[in-house]
Amino acid sequence: MASYSSVFVSNVVFLLLSVLLVSASAEHPSVVASAMPSVESTAAPTENYFCDTNLNVYTTQVWGPTQNCFLCTPYCYGACDSMRTTSALTPSCTWISSTNVRCECCCVKPKSPPAPACPPPAPLPPPPPCPTPPSSDKCDTGDDVTETTMPSSNCADCTNWCNNDCSELGGHVIENKCAIGESKFVRRCSCCCRGGKSVLKSVLKLS
Repeated sequence: MASYSSVFVSNVVFLLLSVLLVSASAEHPSVVASAMPSVESTAAPTENYFCDTNLNVYTTQVWGPTQNCFLCTPYCYGACDSMRTTSALTPSCTWISSTNVRCECCCVKPKSPPAPACPPPAPLPPPPPCPTPPSSDKCDTGDDVTETTMPSSNCADCTNWCNNDCSELGGHVIENKCAIGESKFVRRCSCCCRGGKSVLKSVLKLS
C-alpha cells in the first residue's frame, strides 16, 4: 500500500510540474530551458528522430533526475514558442540512463519576410516634337506680292526684277509670273516674296 501511494504521489508531482512548465513556457520561456539553442541551432537530430533542418529548427534538452517523458511535451512547446515558431513534429523522449531522459523537438522556422515590391517602371519619355512642315512653294497669306509692268519682250527681265525686289526686302522668291501686256513689247510681272517687308514698287500698275 505504501509503494502504491509513493507511485501515485510521484505521478501527481510530475503532472503538476508539467502544468507549471506549460504555463511558464507561454509567459517565461527561459524557465523551461535556460540553455535553449537559438533559431540558427546546428545541432543534429538523433538517429531515430527525423527533423529536416533545412525547413525546421531542431532543439534538444536532457532532463533529470527523472524517467518521466511527460516533461518533453511542455518543454518542446516552450522551446518552439521562445523561438517564435510552432511545433512541427511530435516531441520525442528517450531514456538515456536510469535517471535522465532526452527530449527532442522539431520547430517550424519563421517565415522570411516577403521581398520588397519592385518600384514602378519609369515613365516613358515624351515623344519627339513633330517636324516643322516644309515651307509651301505656293504664295500664301502673309506673303508679300508686288506687281509691275515694263517695256520688254523677255520674261527674264521679270525674273530679274523679282529677285532684286525680294533681295532688297530680305526675303526669297516664292512665285514669279510673267504675262504679255498691252503689246508684245510690254511684260506684266508679278512677284510673291516671303520673309521680308514689301514696299510696293510697281512702275506701271495696270488696272
